Amino acid sequence: MNLDPMSLTYLTQVHEPAPEARFREEYARARAARARKHDELVDPEQRKAASLLRERVVVNIGRFFARPS
Repeated sequence: MNLDPMSLTYLTQVHEPAPEARFREEYARARAARARKHDELVDPEQRKAASLLRERVVVNIGRFFARPS
């Protein structure tokens, strides 16, 4: 059974937020928690090393394609 989102507003208590607002808040909280977890998993030293490696690879590929035939 599909309900119109506006009809769900009438099912809430007087000072309770609408279901859409509650969903948005929960989604934002979960997204922030995932982002926080993701930052904790990556070591800043490894992130810097990976960035330098990507930069070296790009430079080497550029040199390969830029060399005379």
